[in-house]
Amino acid sequence: MLFPDYVILVLSIFIIAVSALQTTREDVMEAFTGSNHDLFKNKKQMGAELVLNRVMLVLGILFLIMVIWSNSLDRFFNV
Repeated sequence: MLFPDYVILVLSIFIIAVSALQTTREDVMEAFTGSNHDLFKNKKQMGAELVLNRVMLVLGILFLIMVIWSNSLDRFFNV
């Protein structure tokens, strides 16, 4: 395993942890039955929800970059 592979492993663990910490905004049963009339209503994120959302975005972008980098290194070195 190369360095990007270890970073991908750590990033995936962090992504799972952050997604477990995030809370849902609406009731799941209302979304399945279609009775949620405020589904597309603008809801401003504040506090911890905003921080977790931005952390998840950054982790996702880093994960994507590291996967592309790891794939290009494997092809270049034929490992």
